[in-house]
Amino acid sequence: MWMLLPIFCLAIVHLSGKNVAVIPDMVGSLDNDVYISTIVTYIILGIIIAAITAWIGVRSGQDLVVVARSIYGTRGKKVLALTLLSISIPASALTGGYYAGESVHILTGLSHSVAALVCLILFSLLAVGYSHELLKISNYIGLLLIPILIYFFFQQNLQFNSVAPKWDQVNWLLVLGLTGYNVGGMWSALVVETAAYLSQEGSKAILLVILAKLVEGIFTLCMVYLVISTGAQGPLALAAVVSNAGGDLIRDIFNIVLFCTFANTMAPAMLVNARQVSSLTGLSFWPALLLSVSIIYIVSFLGFALILSIMGYTALVMILFIIYTAYFLHKYGMNQQ
Repeated sequence: MWMLLPIFCLAIVHLSGKNVAVIPDMVGSLDNDVYISTIVTYIILGIIIAAITAWIGVRSGQDLVVVARSIYGTRGKKVLALTLLSISIPASALTGGYYAGESVHILTGLSHSVAALVCLILFSLLAVGYSHELLKISNYIGLLLIPILIYFFFQQNLQFNSVAPKWDQVNWLLVLGLTGYNVGGMWSALVVETAAYLSQEGSKAILLVILAKLVEGIFTLCMVYLVISTGAQGPLALAAVVSNAGGDLIRDIFNIVLFCTFANTMAPAMLVNARQVSSLTGLSFWPALLLSVSIIYIVSFLGFALILSIMGYTALVMILFIIYTAYFLHKYGMNQQ
């Protein structure tokens, strides 16, 4: 019973753009086939990679930076930075540029390009510690997202048999991209650190991560069903669901909550991006932060489909890194550097 609260807390922490924006918006192009992509991403590949990542934390008892330095030597920090950025940069472009910009565009009428830049600057300022109180308020507002969506979910006429998944249709490049978005980048470092902290619990710590990923996957499937059942279209299909059911005022309130959810994810993500860029380039923090913002802003213009395709390939790098790291730890243990 002690695990129930941590499971739900860990699942809530991991809810981000992929759960409430990317995957629901895929319904417009994949229709019911989005179910099988989500199931493979979360219930199969996501859980496998999450379990391996958690095992690294339990086995090593250290965070991912220390583990990488132990295995890869003096180059370990750069190897880790490159691996994290290969997922974190396109994921940040989707969440912090494309979707957060769209949310601000709906609320304010600013052009999307201007709104995306404003969002990235705001997230960067929050990342470096400006206005801690604003970030705390954002965290509290973001907690409203789940009850709002659960309310609208149960307002639907639930007929799950009408949207049965087709197991023979899997877009593997898309699945890899979603898997990288789901368990790569900042998420993998967070899971290793969490599992290391709980390493004395052994297999229970790994089980906690697996169950949290399962809860997150079930929630995402429910959001997919909500979009399919209402026929809403993206971008931000869930905002369209809320608007159709509750009107423009409720839509604007929901967009504020959604933006806070993006901010809660992007503030730590921008900090991670800046630190990894600094590690790769040797730049001090502020120039590295400016460079990472510039790269993310440019990538956000590549478009939804192309960014996901890029993540499909970079996810292979992340998966190989995690598998090799786990293999090395299993065979040789931690080296002392």
